[in-house]
Amino acid sequence: MIKKFYLILSIFLSSLFAQTFTGIITDASGEPLQYVFVKQGENITTSNRNGSFTIDIENDNPMMFSLIGFETLEVNIQNIVERVFVLQNKNIELQSVEVYGNSKNYLKNTTNSNALSKFSKSGSINQIPSIEIRTGGGYAGVSSASFDSGFARHTKILYNEVDLTDAMNGQVDLSIFPSFALQSANYRSNSGTRFGSGSIDGSININNDVNSNKVIYGLGDFGFNQFGATYNLTTNRGQRNIIFGKTKYDGNYEFFNPTTEENEKRENNYLDQFFLSVDREFVINEKTLINYSSLKIENTRGSSGSTIFPSNLATRTDEFDLNDLSVVRFMNNGTLKLFMNRSKNNQVYDDPNESFPTFSEHELSTSRFGLNFKQRINKSLLYEVSLIEKSERVDSTELSKREIETTSIALNASYVDFDKNFKVLPSLRYDSQPGNKKTTYNLGLEAVDQFSNQKLGFDFNLDFGTSFQFPTMNDLFWPDGLYSGGNPELKPEESDYFAMKVTNNSFLGKISINYSSKSYDNLIVWQPDESFKYVPINISSAERNSMNLTYLKNFEKVQLQIAHNKYDSKDKELDKDLLYVPESSTSLMLSYDINRKTNLAMNYKKTGERILRYESTFNEKVVGSPFSLLSIAATRSILFIDGTSVLDATLTIDNALDEDYESTIGYPEPGRSMNLTLEYNI
Repeated sequence: MIKKFYLILSIFLSSLFAQTFTGIITDASGEPLQYVFVKQGENITTSNRNGSFTIDIENDNPMMFSLIGFETLEVNIQNIVERVFVLQNKNIELQSVEVYGNSKNYLKNTTNSNALSKFSKSGSINQIPSIEIRTGGGYAGVSSASFDSGFARHTKILYNEVDLTDAMNGQVDLSIFPSFALQSANYRSNSGTRFGSGSIDGSININNDVNSNKVIYGLGDFGFNQFGATYNLTTNRGQRNIIFGKTKYDGNYEFFNPTTEENEKRENNYLDQFFLSVDREFVINEKTLINYSSLKIENTRGSSGSTIFPSNLATRTDEFDLNDLSVVRFMNNGTLKLFMNRSKNNQVYDDPNESFPTFSEHELSTSRFGLNFKQRINKSLLYEVSLIEKSERVDSTELSKREIETTSIALNASYVDFDKNFKVLPSLRYDSQPGNKKTTYNLGLEAVDQFSNQKLGFDFNLDFGTSFQFPTMNDLFWPDGLYSGGNPELKPEESDYFAMKVTNNSFLGKISINYSSKSYDNLIVWQPDESFKYVPINISSAERNSMNLTYLKNFEKVQLQIAHNKYDSKDKELDKDLLYVPESSTSLMLSYDINRKTNLAMNYKKTGERILRYESTFNEKVVGSPFSLLSIAATRSILFIDGTSVLDATLTIDNALDEDYESTIGYPEPGRSMNLTLEYNI
């Protein structure tokens, strides 16, 4: 561990005193542009996924911005006032992506410092209007995210566009990320034809974008202690983004047990976490770009589980490594990207409880190789072809040396009518596994700035199509035993969807109404057979209708977002509401720059009543009471040098109302917690 910190420290100090410039590049519509070449003197870099870039400034030469299909922009360094650069585009992005977090694109095209996106438990993800976060108790508890209170396995989680899905259970545990690594995320709804299995409801991409160089130290309630840093190192032929940190959390707290009607102590809830993310970019020339990314996470935690299982001796360790290499070649009317990545995850669970000792170890690895070819036929027509070969392997105490190979082919197209501001987005995808094959499609329609001559500015979005989820390794191969067993004959879960969104942009703000309707078939459910052995079967079908109303407004010093979600769901087999889907949820996000030195941010979310457990022969029905969560962050700049803030202090309060609640049945959450964080800007 000491060697890791020496290595990172040496990288930081290598160019500590370099003069750097950071900005954002968009097209004329305000969408961020990736892979824009930025040149200043002999220094060259490119913009990242959110259009941001950082480059060393070494002289008074002008700054050049170039991207095939766009007009080259030249800007005099002395004349730069705004740091948002617009290229006159003959290109239009395939689909719009809404960006949430600490970036220029947060709440469209403005920026405010929002410490909640960096230091609150779920970061920027919790501020996406339609997202529901389920947690398993405190900072160390397993966490998952889902769109519209859907199944967590139906929301794809990526890191720098690399899939993190666990092959065994089809989910991603968000608690493997420290809070400050969740400060920027973008999302897509109904992205099945783009990301395939597991993206039935949508996808969330966590970015390691670094727009400033900082050292972070925080401490707080329940023994929380955290050290971290973000750094962008630029050279004359590329750049390197680094995020790393160390977190310790004791995690023991009191909770009210409704069964005993007494306050009890939740123990064995500690966390010891190391996180390192490095993204390296090498500009070979103005036609070739190489990217290499690595991610390393080490977690050791007490596995406190639910209030009844397992014992307070249980521990869980996770060691996750990811390496991703891509080469991008720019051509006259398109790009060719070749990529390969490999992830490896070692999970160990140990409960030495004398009455029921348990030891389980899982070695998971995923390898991907693929290409992405994007070509513009003319001004209006663009198409994109992707081919991916994926291999997932598991070797564990339960599943011995299992492997699944998946081949995926996707075709996405975009036709634009510039006169009428109208876009058609058809896409088709084919995925193949041994014994399982799926073809899915999506047709998207977008119309922007309609009725603009009447100053109404309406945007319309329409999506309909299909998506799916392949069975997981656990579903297929769990060993046949006395109490449980897998089912190799399972079919993929399927979904048909229809979504419509209307947005009004005016001086009043941005108002969006989004309606979606989804039906699910062949849902995989583990249930007891005639001998009371639990096995997974394709039996359940369901439907879910969602209505979302979102209001966004950017004032001079204030950003305001209000969202209300209304849900109507049904398990068709049981004729009951789906588990964990509330009747409604409401959220309010506010960021207020009180003055040049002080920012106040808050996020309030109320979750309505929902069913946590159906009644059965063995259990009574459990209905979760509505609960409200309020998070507050106050940031104060306490040291300025040459007009720039150097040292900031942030006080973050999670669950400020001190509510007793459970987002997952049997996992009580801690009460109010306060953290104090210092940020030193290098």
